[in-house]
Amino acid sequence: MKTQQLPPPNFVGNLLDGQDIMQLLHISPRTLQTLRTNGTLPYTRIGNKIYYHKQDIEKLLRDNYTMYKIHQRYGNQHTK
Repeated sequence: MKTQQLPPPNFVGNLLDGQDIMQLLHISPRTLQTLRTNGTLPYTRIGNKIYYHKQDIEKLLRDNYTMYKIHQRYGNQHTK
């Protein structure tokens, strides 16, 4: 039997619609669709409306932040 997890607290309060995401990330509707289709960006569909969780957007941005990846791979190599 598959167990269902409850959504995190304030889940509904942190939902954004497609228009919000396109404005926030400065992307086109097609790019947003591609992010959904290839599994890069999780979403929730209620009826014909698609919503995105704010934490998923933040994670996507964090995971693709270049300096974060450089520091993660090579560490902070600033020398005096």
